Amino acid sequence: MPDEEGADLLALRCDAVADLDDAAVRDALEYFGPDLVYVVRESSDVRVVSRVRRAADCPVVAAAGPAEIRTETVAGTSFVFAPSTSLLADAPPADYVVCDDLEPTTDAVALEARLAGREAIGRYRARSSGETTFLTGALTASYDHVWETTVDGVPVRLPIRGVAPLERSGAVELACLTCGRTGSVAVSSVPADRFGLGALSGVGPTIARRLRDTGYGTRAAVATASATELSSIDGIGPSTAREIVHSARALADGRVVRTTAEPLPPTGDATPLFVDIETDGLRPTIVWLIGVYDPDREAYVDFVDTEPSREDPGQATREFVSWLAAEYDAPSLVAWNGHGFDYDHLERFIARYTPEYRAYWHDHVSMYDPYDWAVRRDNAVLPGRTNRLEDVAAALGRDRTGAAAALDGKTLAERLRRLLEGSSEPEAPTIDWMAARRYCEADVRELAAVYEAIASAPTATASPDADGSTAETTQTGLTDF
Repeated sequence: MPDEEGADLLALRCDAVADLDDAAVRDALEYFGPDLVYVVRESSDVRVVSRVRRAADCPVVAAAGPAEIRTETVAGTSFVFAPSTSLLADAPPADYVVCDDLEPTTDAVALEARLAGREAIGRYRARSSGETTFLTGALTASYDHVWETTVDGVPVRLPIRGVAPLERSGAVELACLTCGRTGSVAVSSVPADRFGLGALSGVGPTIARRLRDTGYGTRAAVATASATELSSIDGIGPSTAREIVHSARALADGRVVRTTAEPLPPTGDATPLFVDIETDGLRPTIVWLIGVYDPDREAYVDFVDTEPSREDPGQATREFVSWLAAEYDAPSLVAWNGHGFDYDHLERFIARYTPEYRAYWHDHVSMYDPYDWAVRRDNAVLPGRTNRLEDVAAALGRDRTGAAAALDGKTLAERLRRLLEGSSEPEAPTIDWMAARRYCEADVRELAAVYEAIASAPTATASPDADGSTAETTQTGLTDF
């Protein structure tokens, strides 16, 4: 796809943001920096829509607005907003059509899935000269499926993506979609309560109100406070005060805040190799892409299976471990959440598909996880709104651009899974392998930058301040990466 990644569409549901104050709403809009804001039909509230319009400096389209077609072209990407599929008969062609009428249902008797509005969007797609992706607020942003219909005897493919906020671990997450000009869609999301003072660790609605009432109305104000000052506020104990101050300083300054003097592994002369894997889901049946970045050699290499199959899901793993053993006697691998995902599955695939390298993997390969070291072991506070790698990297100034910005790991995994399951279909899903490889490379280079930011952050001193917390040796910011 072109170097420009397309347009950012932020989708909101009114009940997800109704409890945010005006400062938090502005913070959410500034964080995502959308080209368009779309307020989905479900739970629509004109009061919330008005607040969003007042805070936004981009077009805001509400699904529950006037019953007429609205068109917008931003960042070279065209959108048609249709309150009803019946209005699409006279709608102009566009890269994206947004309509909340599109919603799958299941016939419990016939055991068939049906898509409301399929005929209308099929006719729209058939008369359009370009590719069109259909977006709907009736589905969450995790929904990604290609439906099919027939118009005048001709098969027509209908890519459908959800845009509504996500439900993850019971928390609503606002979803921002990067809509590429060729239909590639990447989703980034942040919990709805992680804006304004709510972005700070240890701060819920009650603590946020008490901070505001005491004169700490912004994260910048909190960042300049001491833990001793905050612990004097009712309901904030010494440990919570330290947590809040560390979080505020990390977010306000866009830097890593070290909370201990514990060294970041690997230590000594070991050179880290940064690794990322792509699979077909959280319980992978195939590892189809492995990327490795060696900063000492300034070299990136990847191993990709462009003809994936259920019969041989271990090709990329075999090529990776064979190369690793030939190039490095005792490598030190670094993966983000590696102990929670990458290493377990690499271990399993090596044991199953290339057992001759199992002893090398166990005896000579060291594996480290900076996410585990920083977050789970409480050695550092990271500056992202979440601790996902892309969020932390962006907070450190590593924003993605180009094709890598128009993809996300979940979308890639779902497309790969559909490719494996639908190989007998007339028009099976396809994957842009070069774009996928650029996405994986962006991941490992971001990982290297985040690792270096953690390693170079000032460590905490051993001498506690008056409230028992540890003070940093310096307030020097991070090197730009």
